Amino acid sequence: MTKLLKRATGVGLAAAMVSLPLLSGCTVMASSEQLAMLEEARKQAESAEADLNACKETRASLEKELADKKAQLSKLRNDREVVQKALSE
Repeated sequence: MTKLLKRATGVGLAAAMVSLPLLSGCTVMASSEQLAMLEEARKQAESAEADLNACKETRASLEKELADKKAQLSKLRNDREVVQKALSE
């Protein structure tokens, strides 16, 4: 009796092991509409990344221009102080 029970359990376990990948592993392929939506989303993401890179370049350019203008302002203030000291003497 126990021999029969062990054999039945073994056969049941083997059947479950074989059928499990067949039932749970596969999914239906994406439809062409879903693929088109995915492609559109990819294009939009690439476009957004290109816009981001352009904005970063513009920002870097503007920050460099600001630093140059601040340096020029500092130099002109220094020159003004030198002239005022010369005039006061």
